[in-house]
Amino acid sequence: MNEGQFTAADLEPSDDDKRAARRELIDRVAATVAVLSAGVWIGGMIALGACAAPFVFEMTPAPASGYAMGAAFARFDQIAIGSAVLLLGAEVARTLVAGRRSRSLAARVRRLVAVLMALGAVYTGLRITPRILALHHGGARRGLGEGGAELERIHHHAEAIGKAVSLAGVVVIALHVLTVGKRKPEDDEDDAPAPLPPGPRDA
Repeated sequence: MNEGQFTAADLEPSDDDKRAARRELIDRVAATVAVLSAGVWIGGMIALGACAAPFVFEMTPAPASGYAMGAAFARFDQIAIGSAVLLLGAEVARTLVAGRRSRSLAARVRRLVAVLMALGAVYTGLRITPRILALHHGGARRGLGEGGAELERIHHHAEAIGKAVSLAGVVVIALHVLTVGKRKPEDDEDDAPAPLPPGPRDA
């Protein structure tokens, strides 16, 4: 057989190509998980905060309205924290397989915003919602007395965090979509040593 003759093995992808394809698949799956998690999260916040809450408080007398929405938000906090865990897990996976692309500005901003969203979910679920529930069960009504004033303040705080998290979720989704691209084998060569110049080398 001539040394210059092509064979079927020559047409098969190289090990670097296979490795790049696996990393690309992981990157795309992780990006999909991140987008779905953020979408469910901010969609639920909008559904509860902007759609359900105003009508429940308007059409249901206190304290039943407070109990109902407090229980709904407490249940949703579990969904939000679960979504945050999935989002951060997807960020870890994408960072591990991204190679040199993980150093881009878009990827760094995406990771930072995801971490801030997760902190917002944990703070809301562990501090804000339990405090609101305690005030409602203690008989506080918004705008009435000292307890009502505190309830009003905490509600405004929760709304501000919810709006910030929703905006951050839109940013994260956009950045995940924009940072998914075709991988190349050279993307995995983060710290590959530079080739030595031609010429004699010392043993």
